[in-house]
Amino acid sequence: MRLCKLFRLLPATLAVAATLASCASTPPAPVASREHAALLAARGEHAAAAAEYESAAQLSPAITNELLLLAAREWLRVPQPTAADAALARLVPPLEASVGYARDLLTAESALLADDAARGWTLLATHAVPQERASAADYHELRQKLALATGRPLEAIRSARERETLAADDARRATIRRELFDGLRAASARGVRFDPRTAAKDTIARGWLEAAPLAARMSTVAASAAMSLSAGWRTRYPSHPAAPLVIELAQSTTPKPPVVRAETKPVAAKSVTTPVTLANTVAPLAPIALPAGAHVAVLLPLSGRNASAGAQVRDGLLAAYYAEPPEARIPLRFYDTGAESVEAALNAATRAGAAFAIGPLTRDEVTAAADAAPALPLLALNFLPVDRGNLPTRFFQFGLSPEDEARAVARRALTEGKRRAIVFAPSGDWAERVVRAFREEFAAGGVILDTQIIASPKDAAAAIQSSLRIDDSKARHQRVQRVLGTTLAFQPRRRGDVDLLFTPAPSAFARQLRPQLQFFFAGDIPTFATSDLWDPAAGAQNELDGVMLPDMPWIVQRDTEALARLRNEAADAFGNEIPARGRLFALGFDAWRLQTLLRGNGIAGSVDGLTGQLAQDAARRVHRTLEWARIDDGVPKPLEP
Repeated sequence: MRLCKLFRLLPATLAVAATLASCASTPPAPVASREHAALLAARGEHAAAAAEYESAAQLSPAITNELLLLAAREWLRVPQPTAADAALARLVPPLEASVGYARDLLTAESALLADDAARGWTLLATHAVPQERASAADYHELRQKLALATGRPLEAIRSARERETLAADDARRATIRRELFDGLRAASARGVRFDPRTAAKDTIARGWLEAAPLAARMSTVAASAAMSLSAGWRTRYPSHPAAPLVIELAQSTTPKPPVVRAETKPVAAKSVTTPVTLANTVAPLAPIALPAGAHVAVLLPLSGRNASAGAQVRDGLLAAYYAEPPEARIPLRFYDTGAESVEAALNAATRAGAAFAIGPLTRDEVTAAADAAPALPLLALNFLPVDRGNLPTRFFQFGLSPEDEARAVARRALTEGKRRAIVFAPSGDWAERVVRAFREEFAAGGVILDTQIIASPKDAAAAIQSSLRIDDSKARHQRVQRVLGTTLAFQPRRRGDVDLLFTPAPSAFARQLRPQLQFFFAGDIPTFATSDLWDPAAGAQNELDGVMLPDMPWIVQRDTEALARLRNEAADAFGNEIPARGRLFALGFDAWRLQTLLRGNGIAGSVDGLTGQLAQDAARRVHRTLEWARIDDGVPKPLEP
């Protein structure tokens, strides 16, 4: 009986044995683990590591978020930002603060890899720098990359310097400096704006901002020329952190055709024959030949009290001159109105065969030129009074007119529906002319509620309180207290019928006036000024934040490759001192380009210039249509027209 039972069980026993034998021959699939994922990551198999972390996250609910963060990090190393975002999307709420912070940093890095650096920068800006040393280093490394990708070189420099303070040794600090140098150079090469003025008095940051466009330029020339090109920078910054990198780059550049440099200080009444190195970055105008033996005369104060202004105009003019193809260049001579009278300079130019004159520069000199009634056509670099009559037949006027800017302010304010204004301006002839121009234009649809002429910023408080009727508010408060016989909490109020403030003033004056306006509750009133408010030589001027003004494209730089290249090359040719390449430089540049048109049939339509969009009226005055800017973080940034 026992034997029969045994035979009946035998098929089932054999089946179980066969199954066990089969399992023994096929090893079980390994369970996903954090340890195996880390091993894959260490071997550089980042995609496999990311997938392993994600599988382990499904099996480990207690540490799911931690493993998903690790998975996202590995996807970014592949790089696969889309997969990283998908991993981060699976994080299980509620998130601890540390998890939310890590998620946001990884999301910002993913945005950088996905060519959406602006989104990454905005996200990173919502977080403070972490206290822990290693986390702070990671934060600033990512911030540096995002800053470069979004055109913020100064912020990249600041983060790199923070990384240096956190670095463990000199070798790491050297690596950080090289990363910054290479990143800044690449950003300059693709047209990112580099403005050393934004560094203010920070010489280390200024040195980096000057080194970047220089390095981009050095990469295009031979080693010998690169050493010469960098000589000025190395003299100014002998112990700068970037100095070894600049020298190394100069010594390692590949040979290119030699670049001819120029003497940029022409002697009065001498022909300019040696070129500076400036690319043809502005669309050339059709050249018009001069008669045999003729030249264009330039009348500027190259000595005396106005020599600095004359030199800035001269350098801008030479920049435009050498931006033309060599075969199109015409003879050019300079005449120093600081050493001789305007009339004498005009007579000398006429005797020497001048066919056209550019200049003079100051208002008094332009008046003298008109009085001299020159026989040759002339483009004056300033304006006569509008009612001045008896002008020579071909007497053109072109300049940086603050009155035109005041009229532009009035037109914009009226267009925006702002019809009630208060004016605060310094005393003097300049402000009187500007305020008069604003008043005349604003009268077309607006009313000026009050005008305060302030002799000194220290006198501004009383003028502001009077115009804004702060004193009236205080008086009402005192009357109420007397009636009630008790002390009341009080917050003074300004008048509520003001649509805008117009504050034309030089930068130093405005930087003292603006905080007082804010103190007396006027910080929220739209405030306009002329371009004199912002001084390119003063660096960032944060006191002026919020003020709107019209200015030239050369100052309100929309980040175009042509403008960036011209600015960098002008710095190479003429030096990087400010304001040497400011508004007067742009005036000289445009003046040279205008003479080609004015020697022909005049300006038909308009011409895009560094100083604005240029057009000629029936009285032969060249007017500028300007860019609009708002002061933000201490510098003018473009507004919509």
